[in-house]
Amino acid sequence: MSSTNACNGPCNNTARRLIADYERALDGYVELLDEWIADGQRGEEPAEPAAPEVTVYEGEPLFCRRCRALIRAALLDVDQLATELSARSDGHRGSLPEGRVSGSRTSGSPSPTADLLDALYGDLTDVEDEWRQRWGFAPRTHRAHRGADPRSRCIGWLSERLDGILAAEEHIGFAARVLRWEVVLRERLQEDSVGTKSPIRCPRCSERRVVREREGYWQCGACTMMLSDPVERQQRHDQGVELEAAGVGHG
Repeated sequence: MSSTNACNGPCNNTARRLIADYERALDGYVELLDEWIADGQRGEEPAEPAAPEVTVYEGEPLFCRRCRALIRAALLDVDQLATELSARSDGHRGSLPEGRVSGSRTSGSPSPTADLLDALYGDLTDVEDEWRQRWGFAPRTHRAHRGADPRSRCIGWLSERLDGILAAEEHIGFAARVLRWEVVLRERLQEDSVGTKSPIRCPRCSERRVVREREGYWQCGACTMMLSDPVERQQRHDQGVELEAAGVGHG
């Protein structure tokens, strides 16, 4: 693949795997052949592995159109996933602890995901800073603050210039990191949310026993009603607004 204008994106993952497997098999064949020769060529000669039939997709110039679209979508997903993970972390950056609904007052506490989100922010801003310096853009103005808003601004800035970034040799690795960040955040979000108790009352039985299940949905422990993420979020909003309007405290 190094001799072609191969796309550096995931479209060539199968080709990379087949070539790597073939090269390992070829190394093994050479070793067996050397041993066979050293042994006086006794017995059957080792069989040379067959070269795989590989389809390689070309880059335009470094990434094909499909991979560029995939990376752009992943970058935007990273923003959404990071925001949701931050909101669900334990009391930090606007999360909602058990027994509370949207609109209630909370007290902040350090989040176990803060380091992960800071690492993400640092990775993104490193690329932004390098690209600003390379093309003479003004330095970032949000250097001293980390959180959802600076992260979203950074992702928006990178997204607007992503085609140029993905055409630069020194930023080939950025594409792989974006795709990896999407996987990491999605997995962490699922891990952190399993077993989490929602603050809402079940829409069916009004019990506060709605819990996040491993399969990715919410379920009431009293009546077994299942709720999707959008429905659970809407219930948080609606119930919080209703209770605040009625002057009912939360606890």
